[in-house]
Amino acid sequence: MPSPTTLPALSPIRLSHAALMTTQLDAAIDFYVELLNLTLRVVEDDPIRKGRRRAMLADAAGGDVVEIIEMPELAHPHIPGRGGIHHIGFRLPRRAWHALRARLDAAAYAYQEINHCLFVRDVDGLVLEIEQDR
Repeated sequence: MPSPTTLPALSPIRLSHAALMTTQLDAAIDFYVELLNLTLRVVEDDPIRKGRRRAMLADAAGGDVVEIIEMPELAHPHIPGRGGIHHIGFRLPRRAWHALRARLDAAAYAYQEINHCLFVRDVDGLVLEIEQDR
């Protein structure tokens, strides 16, 4: 494996989007749109997984960043956050980060703040780490 100093400064690879599984599509959409201010681009029949719906959410630049896939069979009464992703990291400019924290407070939505990072769980228990640009 190459050392960090031998890697090119810019790589052509970039994150396209994160795919999340949810048992509650509408509630998950509300969370990401109302609290994180992502834009709902489309809710549609999933073109890959027949009989399911999915939602595509975009960032401020219009790029898809989150795909939410409806998977009701993941519901389990004792194990929250059963999806395959441990957490998703977001980064916000300072002002937007403070606005998010204010929205979470206004909604009485639980979160932890550690070292200028907010840690919040979505409706399925998935951890979101939201860093503040410095």
